[in-house]
Amino acid sequence: MAPNVPDLDVEIPEVSQVAFVVEDIEDGMERFGGILGLGPWDVFRFEPPTLTDTTFRGESHDYSMILALAYAGETMIELIEPLEGPSLYTEHLDEHGEGLHHVACFAFEDTEAVVEKFEDAGMPVVQSGVYGEVPYWYFDTADELNGVVFETATNLESMPEPDETHP
Repeated sequence: MAPNVPDLDVEIPEVSQVAFVVEDIEDGMERFGGILGLGPWDVFRFEPPTLTDTTFRGESHDYSMILALAYAGETMIELIEPLEGPSLYTEHLDEHGEGLHHVACFAFEDTEAVVEKFEDAGMPVVQSGVYGEVPYWYFDTADELNGVVFETATNLESMPEPDETHP
């Protein structure tokens, strides 16, 4: 049975990112690069002290991950390998294995207003944090979006330099 679909009155100006959870970031970059021609990859370790103010399922909670970013045209492709602590990524691997995890839009004019609209519509933030000066939010949209989580973030121009580039 389909869930009730809330009317958010949010217009998504673009899909900025499509993200996949992987068990091994190196393997993921090789597979997505070899099959889809993606790369080079900017690799980031999301962990303290650069990663702060992390929440998971409504509570302050520590977790970390390594992620790799590449582009397919104008769309960012993200691969995420969870490192420590329970998170949406570890839940996804436990329940579904590797695969499509979320889509994101980073082009909102008022990101905080969008966060409020999702929460008011009954799709609360289920994971969040701040990486450097870049706050991000994941919403509880899996039931409404066929298993896919929605993410937004702001201040991406302040993203720290990658820890490495691959290859």
